[in-house]
Amino acid sequence: MIDNKLIKQIEKLTQSEEIHFLNEKNNFRFERKFTIPTNWSIKDLEKIIKENSFLFREVFYQRQINNIYFDTVGYNDYFDNVLGVSNRKKIRIRWYGEMFGKIEKPILEIKTKKGLVGDKWSYKLKPFSLNNTFTNDVIQKVFLDSDIPLPILESVKMVSPTLLNSYCRRYFLSSDNKFRVTLDFDLLYHKIEKRCNNFKTKPSSDPNKIVELKYKLEDDSLANKVTTQFPFRLNKNSKYVNGVNTIKQFPQ
Repeated sequence: MIDNKLIKQIEKLTQSEEIHFLNEKNNFRFERKFTIPTNWSIKDLEKIIKENSFLFREVFYQRQINNIYFDTVGYNDYFDNVLGVSNRKKIRIRWYGEMFGKIEKPILEIKTKKGLVGDKWSYKLKPFSLNNTFTNDVIQKVFLDSDIPLPILESVKMVSPTLLNSYCRRYFLSSDNKFRVTLDFDLLYHKIEKRCNNFKTKPSSDPNKIVELKYKLEDDSLANKVTTQFPFRLNKNSKYVNGVNTIKQFPQ
């Protein structure tokens, strides 16, 4: 189950020092996810998003996102998500671009969920290499050598790598700058072990595409006007859960 003591430590920490990349006490927001039927093309999805009356435009640039997810020996965070525990967390390292080799700008992310809203704390890590010599001992040393607050450091000591994944993402922003839509596709799941890895093994591919609407708490009253224009079904979707189900064959 979620470590409530850790969450309280983090909340207390945010009152005394800046641990977000943004100059805000917290970044609580809604994240509404839609899983798209596999027969929809990227071009079709782009058209639907841009035809929304909130006038979404593409911003930033398409890039590949890579993640290493961490969990306890008993996969507590995985089961909290599957069981729909209201207060839960997720621990991962994220970076962009090439998946393997020297990872120059990794970011440790702690995502917390409280009911329907979530927050995220982000910390820069020292560079490391992702190859067949990668182990949990290697990444734990990276955590120790990086500038991470003590409560976070204590948390990551209790977990180890459980999933490696990647996907392509495109970004869209509404004309009023209140709503952001991301479009994820080309999902891949790789096995990653605590002590011995062979990343030459072919990853498992996921044909699903995921559209996600993200917005601040104060804009929730408007969000329904955005979502009703999407011909997709709003549902619960976790790349971590999907990946674990694929790699580990855990029951849902």
